[in-house]
Amino acid sequence: MIVSKPVPERTLGQILVANHSISQEQLELALKIKDAQPEKYLGEILFQIGVSQEKINRALCYSNKRKTIGEILVDEALVSPEQLEAALANQKHIKERWQLAKPLGLLLIEMGYINSRGYLTALSKHFNMPVRSMKNCLADPQLQKIIGKRYTMEYKVIVIENGPNTIKLVLAEPSIQIMEELRKAVPAGKAIEYYLASYIEIDECLRVMADSVPAASGDLE
Repeated sequence: MIVSKPVPERTLGQILVANHSISQEQLELALKIKDAQPEKYLGEILFQIGVSQEKINRALCYSNKRKTIGEILVDEALVSPEQLEAALANQKHIKERWQLAKPLGLLLIEMGYINSRGYLTALSKHFNMPVRSMKNCLADPQLQKIIGKRYTMEYKVIVIENGPNTIKLVLAEPSIQIMEELRKAVPAGKAIEYYLASYIEIDECLRVMADSVPAASGDLE
């Protein structure tokens, strides 16, 4: 009887090289950096050396390589496995009783296990998005028109730069669904760079400019 050997599972780096999203040289550079900074995830490092966020996140999604928020929080020693288990049980209870899908990070904050900075750290690693301070930031109402007032207010998104080739967005609570919707709203061929900021800081920016942003017929639903 011939027993076939299992095929080794490809790493994120190998997937990106196979998809021609990065070169072998870029992967080797990223791996060298990771050897020196083992606490960093490969996706973080690839973004830092200039690989597109969208390429990295697309590979993470389709290859199922993305670590969960809970796994990252445990990796970073921000919560214990027992605290994570308690929060997950609470999340399941809320879903079953009230049909509400409460984000794990927000639930952990409410339970007193982490603070908002710890949650931002986990989100940053999960989505490969740098954290950016929006304190005392004055958002330009004209820049918000590309996604519309209603969408910016509901999903806490701020456009901070809209160049000919790249648009830069700051989010408080990113999700794959929101990122897909924003991708459809942005002109084809234009790269999107995402950043994270605290909900409170983004909400304050939007509050300040709320009355000066006219409703747009192109608002996202």
